[in-house]
Amino acid sequence: MNYERPIGIYEKALFKKPLVQMFQDAAICGFDCFEISIDETGERIARLDESCTALRQYRDTALDTGIRLYSLCFSAQRRYPMGSKNKEIRDYSVRLFKKALRFCEILGIRVLQVAGYDVFYEPHSEVTEKWFFENLEICTNMAEKAGIMLAIEPVEAYITSVTMAKKIISQIQSPWLTVYPDTANLYMMGHDVTEEIRTGKGIITAVHMREAPDDTYIPFGQGKLNFPTIIRTLDEIQFFGPLIIELWNEDNPEYMKIVSKEREYLQILMKQQSGKRGSICMS
Repeated sequence: MNYERPIGIYEKALFKKPLVQMFQDAAICGFDCFEISIDETGERIARLDESCTALRQYRDTALDTGIRLYSLCFSAQRRYPMGSKNKEIRDYSVRLFKKALRFCEILGIRVLQVAGYDVFYEPHSEVTEKWFFENLEICTNMAEKAGIMLAIEPVEAYITSVTMAKKIISQIQSPWLTVYPDTANLYMMGHDVTEEIRTGKGIITAVHMREAPDDTYIPFGQGKLNFPTIIRTLDEIQFFGPLIIELWNEDNPEYMKIVSKEREYLQILMKQQSGKRGSICMS
């Protein structure tokens, strides 16, 4: 059995180009899958209104280059949060979510990731929590009907941990609602990263791999996180889904060198861990 997980790349880890060219860059660097960003900028939100023909061209190009379109990072809801006290914003947030589902269906994307903010630019309150939960439940039902996995990313406000995401998931009780942890987010919020990963056993869809602290670029293994232990913990909970490298290189001409180095680092760690597992089995 091949225990190596697929390694994917986040769109913003690559130099900003048309999507089809970024698929090609990802393939050249040896990545298995790709995460598209629909952030709060008008330019990326506009992708949700592109024609079926245009979206199919994205899908076909990815297939031709050998890249799997695995996930959609739907951070547009920072600007249009599901928990807003403003009904118009809440309603628009859900409409955007419907469009994001269509986007995923046409491109064959399997995972739609939502950030764990009830609100971002508004004050947090019990009311914003209530609206977030109710609309998350509605969006989970829609994702379930579409056969697309919805995944909560713990962030720096409201849902900051896998533990809290798990609590919400258990309340909604849908196998189509999961968690998508980010190693740097967990560390920066003061959580024990490996314990949080253990808490997510059975409900993790993918993991954002990022070194901490992240105010400046730090190569894997040179910051605060113990990536060998993180890989071992993922093995312990028998998670073999994608590891998505999340970096910000949109204006960095050295992007190919950086992302290739980070992919190689993770690949070596996984091979080392696989070798240790094999030695144990042989003994």
